[in-house]
Amino acid sequence: MIRTVQQYLDSLDDGREIWCMGERVKDVRTHPTLSGIIKTAALDYVLPHQPEYRELFVTQDEDGEDVNYLLTAPRNAEELLRRRACYITAMRTGGGVLLHCMGADALAAFTVTANVMDKELGTHYSERVENYRKLLMKQDLGITGAITDVKGDRSLHPSQQKQHPDYYLRIVDRQKDGIIVRGAKVHISASPCANELLCSPCRTHGEADKDYALAFAMPVATKGIKLLAVEPVSRTYGAEGRFDYPKTSALQPTESLIVFDDVFVPWERVFMCGEWQFSRTLAYAFASYHRLFGTCKMVGKLEAMTGAAALVAEYNGVDRADHIRKKLAWMAMITHMVFELGRAACLDPAKEFGHDVAMPNPMSINSAKFTFASNFHQMCQHMQDIAGGLCTTVPTYRDWRNPEIRPYIEKYLSAKDGVSTEERLRVMRLIKDMTGNFWQIDTIHGEGSMAAQQMFLYNSADWDRLKAAAKRAAHIDGWQNNAVYGDLVSPDVVEMPEVDESYKSIPVTAK
Repeated sequence: MIRTVQQYLDSLDDGREIWCMGERVKDVRTHPTLSGIIKTAALDYVLPHQPEYRELFVTQDEDGEDVNYLLTAPRNAEELLRRRACYITAMRTGGGVLLHCMGADALAAFTVTANVMDKELGTHYSERVENYRKLLMKQDLGITGAITDVKGDRSLHPSQQKQHPDYYLRIVDRQKDGIIVRGAKVHISASPCANELLCSPCRTHGEADKDYALAFAMPVATKGIKLLAVEPVSRTYGAEGRFDYPKTSALQPTESLIVFDDVFVPWERVFMCGEWQFSRTLAYAFASYHRLFGTCKMVGKLEAMTGAAALVAEYNGVDRADHIRKKLAWMAMITHMVFELGRAACLDPAKEFGHDVAMPNPMSINSAKFTFASNFHQMCQHMQDIAGGLCTTVPTYRDWRNPEIRPYIEKYLSAKDGVSTEERLRVMRLIKDMTGNFWQIDTIHGEGSMAAQQMFLYNSADWDRLKAAAKRAAHIDGWQNNAVYGDLVSPDVVEMPEVDESYKSIPVTAK
């Protein structure tokens, strides 16, 4: 089924335990700041009902019933490209698919790993995953992935922690009908908006840490689950929020510290339980899928940033200056690179684990993520440089709406003839909002840190091919058996006449 917005909003009235700014949240739908992200998340239930988006977001299950396309498992390049199109389209609208990004990526990773474990261990996890997928489709539930553990002392493995053993989510008891889990997950996006939490390891575990090799899914309102939502970036909403914080008022940080206080999980919702050998597969698969979403998220963000820089240059009357155009050209290049690298990751998918589910190409998708993360601060610097100091000291909505001081703002903060002062102020507020601390930190660390991308890039690189290229160029044996360079034709096949040695000023070497 495809739920309506009202059905989604009604589902959030489930007694969930959420805390924000030291207070228990009575109702996320009416909370002054959290309600903003609920409204944005509800786009997940708007887009599938729009005629122009229906073909993209809606597909049919095996019974011919309409279901959300993002709940399916991508099996080839075409389906990865459609998944990408869903993400980009929704993010361009202002932040849709919040409920079907991390969760859908975790579900895809469950599918990959269950397939591998079943083949190698004879388990039946794939059946559980597919039954759970059918439940999600039937009820059209909002899902998010609870991946990152709080970690404690990062120099120590989970079972070696000194303070306590619960820095990583773990199994504390195995019972006849399920397991008991304890621990916490952190930085979990869209958690106050979701119906279900899909929990997964964030790292590779060894045998000593097998109780931490754990994957499962549970409703947010489950007894023992507590969400501690982060401090809102903006405490304004409505017209004031849209003016002062045009991006963050709609996309308030929804990250939570999620505490699992001895939570019971029935076996049918458990998708890994101590199989430590496959924790790497699960973490790797999730990261690959979620970095695809990250690049899609950044397409909309980078387009807005590059467009804002161009717009403020026009409003300030400097759009023809050579140094401004160089900055804008560089911003446009980074935006295009991220778009194309994400597309390339879908066109050349990986199936390295021998299953029939396609994953984004690891080199391309991590290159895309690293490109925008490593260049994001420079993007912000260019935006701020082009905008000028006013992007820091720009008046607020309340200033603008005050009839006593508005005439002075109108007169002295106008610029290019034909551009209203209000439009200039709005783009300045946008630049201030998009270059704030939250967006910069989120962009660097969201979907994995730059160190994580570098690790994936190193491990995914075809070093045999690269070294063969160097050996062939340097005439060092060892390249001949490489699948790419070993079959290439050599310039030595060209038969040349004898060298004329009568040229005294040119050193003549042997053929």
